[in-house]
Amino acid sequence: MSAPGFLLALVLAGGAWSALAMAMDRHYADIHGRGVEPAPPLRMRLRGAAVLGLLASLALNVHMQGWGVGLVAGLGVLTLAALLLVLAVSYWPARLPAIRRALLLGALPLMVWWVSAVTPF
Repeated sequence: MSAPGFLLALVLAGGAWSALAMAMDRHYADIHGRGVEPAPPLRMRLRGAAVLGLLASLALNVHMQGWGVGLVAGLGVLTLAALLLVLAVSYWPARLPAIRRALLLGALPLMVWWVSAVTPF
């Protein structure tokens, strides 16, 4: 597994867990104030983005390493990303939107690298 591929899988998983956390009432209220809940359409979009991100992270690991090792490595990446997000939500809940933006901005160059490295032009 290459380092940029691992980082891309980790960033995708971290963004997915972050979206899933924002779909929950408690974490959404931590960011936007007590008593505020996400609207149902926003909640569904966040959950959908989380599912896509988690599947993309697993698929990336399986693509890089095959089914035997890739699935286990993918679950490890998902666990590591979840642990990092739990620490971020516990100790820096107000910075979660900034963390999500950083994950998105970090994923873009990694995705460009991945497409250019994998796809022969």
